[in-house]
Amino acid sequence: MAHSAPSQSLSRMLALCHRARPRKGRRRPVRNVVIAAATVVSLMAAGGGVAFAAGSGQADPLKERKQEAAFTAAHVGQAKVSRDDAVGTAQKAHSGRVVDVHLQDEGHGLRWEVKPDDGKHVHEVQIDAQTGKIVSDQLDD
Repeated sequence: MAHSAPSQSLSRMLALCHRARPRKGRRRPVRNVVIAAATVVSLMAAGGGVAFAAGSGQADPLKERKQEAAFTAAHVGQAKVSRDDAVGTAQKAHSGRVVDVHLQDEGHGLRWEVKPDDGKHVHEVQIDAQTGKIVSDQLDD
């Protein structure tokens, strides 16, 4: 599939909202629509994209993606380097479509993990969230 997960989710949500219109004379609470929209926007802002393992086309498990998105949302304020700057740095090293971006801390400090897909391989590029320097660059496993 060529679309990114956030744009697919947004398109799907908008389609569901359109179909969920009440019949004439009936009011439907907009609370659920507002909650769904806020969830999609926050996941997009937190970098909750879908990551694919190199060459397999398999998405990371949903539970893992949700944990990554929650960690990113909770720690994005601590990062001096923005998500967009980290993506730009990773794309200078490997061109292609970015399939996942999130913050992580695996004992080496806060890092952006960016996964560009060049069509043949998915690379995992880790960028220090304080300095913006690449600290790891390898094929995604």
